[in-house]
Amino acid sequence: MTQPVPFKEQLRALEQLQELDLKIDSLKKNQGALPGLLKTLDDSLHRLKTSVDVKKNAASEIEKLQRQAQAALDLNKDRLARSTTRLEAVQNSQEYAAVNKEIEQLNKMNVSLEEQIKKTSLELDGVNKEIQTLTTEYEKIELERKEKGTSVAGQNTQFDSEIGVLMKERTAFTAKVERRLLAQYDRVRAARGGLGIVPALGGRCKGCNMMVPPQLYNMIQRGAELHSCPSCHRILYIPVPAGEAVATDNGKNSEVTTG
Repeated sequence: MTQPVPFKEQLRALEQLQELDLKIDSLKKNQGALPGLLKTLDDSLHRLKTSVDVKKNAASEIEKLQRQAQAALDLNKDRLARSTTRLEAVQNSQEYAAVNKEIEQLNKMNVSLEEQIKKTSLELDGVNKEIQTLTTEYEKIELERKEKGTSVAGQNTQFDSEIGVLMKERTAFTAKVERRLLAQYDRVRAARGGLGIVPALGGRCKGCNMMVPPQLYNMIQRGAELHSCPSCHRILYIPVPAGEAVATDNGKNSEVTTG
């Protein structure tokens, strides 16, 4: 039949469990920050892709205007050629003046269309250069994201491994603690920033720094039963210096070593 673990040894196990849990918490916190290392790059990639899409749409609109202007110019040149041919065959001054006026208007329109085509060409060149610049930046960040992603994946695996080792080590301590005591420790730890058990020194709870009633402090020093801080409800204990013996509930001494 398994002998129950003396209460003082259970408190000592909880103390060591707390140290272990804080290490696990720290690892999990650092692991949880890993996605944030990629988020900035992901946000930049999303922003750049959106910008490239906007610029490409703008380029498409400019190209559309350019095609329309070119089509109008081609049509006008054809009309101008026909009007010029007609002018050569005109027989009277009135018709000559009318055709000549038409030619002047077509020439003016051609000049306007050519200027419009030149303008859109310059605009298109500018937009295409912007697209190229954005694309180059996107490819650079995409490569950085890939390399960072590989690094983060490696770190995540390392964290999983370290946490797994500590979790296995944790079971060695939880096995020494009664279920009700362990449940209270876990509950208080979850509610109090990761600290479920704290030392009581100089009459104060080191968790919230509030004074502990003298009678309660004396009972905590005896270490015969569970006591909690009246203010923060954390489990309280009196730490034993390394190498000193702890008197167990059955009167025997158990040497304490830190690990």
